[in-house]
Amino acid sequence: MRLAWFPLVVGLWCLAGAGEATAQGDSPPADFNEEEDASTAAQVFQSLAQFGSFGASAGGMLFLADEDASDGARVRPTLQGTFRYRFNADWVGVGDFGFGWNAFESRGDTVLTVHSGTLGIYRHVSQLFGFDWKVGTGGGLYRWNYKFEGKSVRDPETQLPLRDFGFGVFGGLEVERRLSRHVTVIWTNRIHQLFTENKDDYPTLLGGNDRYVSSRIGVSYHFSPYEGILWERQEKRVIRLESGRTGS
Repeated sequence: MRLAWFPLVVGLWCLAGAGEATAQGDSPPADFNEEEDASTAAQVFQSLAQFGSFGASAGGMLFLADEDASDGARVRPTLQGTFRYRFNADWVGVGDFGFGWNAFESRGDTVLTVHSGTLGIYRHVSQLFGFDWKVGTGGGLYRWNYKFEGKSVRDPETQLPLRDFGFGVFGGLEVERRLSRHVTVIWTNRIHQLFTENKDDYPTLLGGNDRYVSSRIGVSYHFSPYEGILWERQEKRVIRLESGRTGS
């Protein structure tokens, strides 16, 4: 008995489809539909200006200097957490907190780690191949630590642990692609210059300025701060009375 209903259901479905097609044939002019479609698309992929976002990314990094840090260095992972705020269609502010490390070809379980906390600014420069290309710069604090089997190595001469904080700057290129209304995927490439020279404390190893490059890919989720998540938009409303006077 259930199979007997199947042709009826299929027939009703086909009639419904035909009725929809007829309704579309009697619909307003094509120009109206095109405007409606454009409006729908704009609603789904609205501008992200004045939107904030949280994101995470992962990739690799490699030390290029100083000589002790770069000699025999091997690419290892770097992880990053990011907050971004889009001031407008061209400018984006970025705050990052990250961690990464390098191993070495002939130093056993020795690694050189880096923690970073930076602020930066990026500017849109191109929409090549449908991607959003941005260049930027920034700076912040970096903490490096030269470790063997989980413990900081000590300088042979001063016996001080080979770890320190220092200020650094970066320059970078970002390539971004919109995936949905709120989600974008971002490929981030940076070169970091650390001003960590300290020959007095570390005369034997790692006493110079460090430099490394990183490449990461990740996703960001965007939201409007004016939805009540962070703050409320302050708008001054003007009321015009029948007498012609205005008030707020």
